[in-house]
Amino acid sequence: MKKTKRLKKAPEIEPVVLQQSESKEISISEFLLESISSFSKYAERFLKIQTMEGELVPFELNDIQRLVHNIIMDIKAKGRMVRLVILKARREGISTYFAGRYYYKTATNKNRYAMLLTHEPEATDFLFHMQKRFQQHVPDVVRPVEKYNNKRMLEFNNERGTGLDSAIRVGTAGKEDLASSQLIHYLHLSELSKYPAHLAAPLLTSIFQCVPDHADTEIVIESTGKGIGGEFYNRFWNCRYRYELYMENGAPAFRAVVNPDADESNEFSSVFIPWFVFDKYKMPPKHKIEFTPAEVELSSLYNLTVEQLVWRRWAIENKCNGNLELFNQEYPHNAVSAFISTSDTIFPGEKLLQLIKAAQPPKARYNVQIGTGNWIMHPEGRLKVWQEPISSRDYIISADIAEGLAYGDFSSMDVIDIKTGFQVATFHGKFSPDHFGLMLMWTARRYNNALLAIERNNHGLTTITTIADRGYTRMYSETVVEPPARPRKRYGWLSTKTSKPLIIDNLSAELRDSLHGINDVDTLKEMLTYKQHANGTMGAEEGMFDDRVMSYSIGKYIRTKLPYYRKIMLDLNKNSYYNSVNVNGLASKRVPSGAWT
Repeated sequence: MKKTKRLKKAPEIEPVVLQQSESKEISISEFLLESISSFSKYAERFLKIQTMEGELVPFELNDIQRLVHNIIMDIKAKGRMVRLVILKARREGISTYFAGRYYYKTATNKNRYAMLLTHEPEATDFLFHMQKRFQQHVPDVVRPVEKYNNKRMLEFNNERGTGLDSAIRVGTAGKEDLASSQLIHYLHLSELSKYPAHLAAPLLTSIFQCVPDHADTEIVIESTGKGIGGEFYNRFWNCRYRYELYMENGAPAFRAVVNPDADESNEFSSVFIPWFVFDKYKMPPKHKIEFTPAEVELSSLYNLTVEQLVWRRWAIENKCNGNLELFNQEYPHNAVSAFISTSDTIFPGEKLLQLIKAAQPPKARYNVQIGTGNWIMHPEGRLKVWQEPISSRDYIISADIAEGLAYGDFSSMDVIDIKTGFQVATFHGKFSPDHFGLMLMWTARRYNNALLAIERNNHGLTTITTIADRGYTRMYSETVVEPPARPRKRYGWLSTKTSKPLIIDNLSAELRDSLHGINDVDTLKEMLTYKQHANGTMGAEEGMFDDRVMSYSIGKYIRTKLPYYRKIMLDLNKNSYYNSVNVNGLASKRVPSGAWT
């Protein structure tokens, strides 16, 4: 009788007519069962949210929230756990969506625990107040009995301990071992890019151990971008699966791709949400507007309407104090611009973004049979080719060598046309140094016995030795002076504190002067994360790679030291540009093992 009495006090759940194959009136119990089985229906029928205007309204998913919901369904349908890293624009409702989702999951299931973590106390209070609002306004018939409702926890249970025994906890990123002893089924990390830099990595390592590895668990990281590098940046780009939202026939949609450079065991999916897919980011023009070439280009690239461009111009001025870079960070139009806007990379970010947009895919891809040197065309081949060998041309192939371990760095090679300076082919992958030496040799044979310029640091010596032992001796060499012994010649390029700035500065100058010749979009993307560190050294941001940058910069620098290039520069009266460097021609005799004489 008590239960029946409570039902009569819930006007929100009076019997309704649902659209089914045969419309019929259903009972309250059927209505409740249907509502609880779907978060979107539960939210719309039972949850209340506060609008920007301060009104309390039913929680109806907006277009962005519905797309995120569908992405989660797609992940589950493919048999993966929900592990998301979401790069978003401002005020699209992502935090609200997961606040409501995790209230729903804990309020309708036994023994489920959610944890919401933010970057600052005010944000923590805001999210937790949202949970309290859900609990306060949910109809009595579906409101779970609460045992605790304080500043940091909302627990659903009764005094006897026979209730749901579920809870929602909140916290602020402030220590490495936060929540390390708790059980967490649903973890929401809000604005990760703003967590203290020294705490982010160890905190995530600790808290992830609290989440069981089974289907009914979720880890969601969401944030706006905040410059290149950091835990959020690294985790976003390292995801194995990528979901991108875009406009299709005037409506937002999503597409999914696989990141080939990510570890196959990586369970995480990245989601990028550009500002223009959010319907509220529009503003009708008050008068006739002349758009700038940059705005016209942006409209063409992303199918933007006049109303969207008007809002963008208004938001730059009124929300971002006229700062375009700040707008691109807070309201990104692509994933790269969200991070590059406030970065301190060595290479100019805006120029790189333009080149990335204009980059063309390779014309062919190949794999090579290491034992025979036969090249086999394959749609996912590691050798990407923009131009096949031309018989009358000379080429230089530069390489950065890694150890070849599954968890280590990549090896990278670039084939450069000596006459034009164009990048005509690239390779990037994980091979042992000796196998990579064979790859280099077969590629050099393919490109008219190209000059090999191999970084000899660390494992590069093994690569050079492998090539030399098989009789290929057209390799770049340097004269090494080691008193009191006589100067000797050593194959390969040696990267040092002195030589590294030379090759990077040269590539930077060529990029500035549009002489870079880069075709590979992945090379350009690595350049985005190549920066000057606080200790004065140069290299990739923590967690990123610079193999392609090093390989290409070595080749481009050495090209400027070759006789052919010297002749061009001498004709331009730029004799002082050169230094004395030894370069081997084709040799008929075998070079002894060890690759130096």
